[in-house]
Amino acid sequence: MVDHENAPQPAAEKPAAEKPAAEKPAAEKPAAEKLAAEKPAAEKPAAEEAKSAREAGRRRAYRPSSARPGRRPAAARESAFNALLWVLDGATGLVEELRHNDLGLPEAFWTHAYAARREGLLALRSLLDTLIDEAPATSSPEGAPEKAPQRRGEVQIDF
Repeated sequence: MVDHENAPQPAAEKPAAEKPAAEKPAAEKPAAEKLAAEKPAAEKPAAEEAKSAREAGRRRAYRPSSARPGRRPAAARESAFNALLWVLDGATGLVEELRHNDLGLPEAFWTHAYAARREGLLALRSLLDTLIDEAPATSSPEGAPEKAPQRRGEVQIDF
C-alpha cells in the first residue's frame, strides 16, 4: 500500500504557508488586508483619500452652475438638417454640372448626341401613335350621349 499523506510533493507546488503574499489568493489574505481593500473612501485616512486634486475632483459631486437648455426636435427648428434635401440638392447640382460641362468631348460628339436623342424621341412618338391608332374604340363619338344599359326587365301584372 502507498502512503499518500507522506508522499513527496512535486517541486513546482509549494505548501500554502510558503507562498509569498503576492501569490496568495484572496481567500488566504489576512482579514486586515481584506478590510483595508473594502473600506469606503469616507473611512480612509486623508492622506489616502486625495492623492491629487484631480482625484479629489472626481470624487466630488458635480453640479453645474447654469441649467442646460432643453433640446428641441428637428421639426421645431427652422434650420434643422434634412438628409433627403441634402441628397436632392447634391443630385440637382451634379445634373446641372453635367448639363453645362462638355466632359472634355469634342463639339461634333455633342451635335450627334443631341441628334440621336431627338431621333430616339421621334421613334418613341411614332410607336405611341401606332399603338393609339390600333387601340379599339371603346367609347362613343363625341357629342353622342351614351345609352345606359338596361338593368331590369318588365314586370307584367294580370288583373
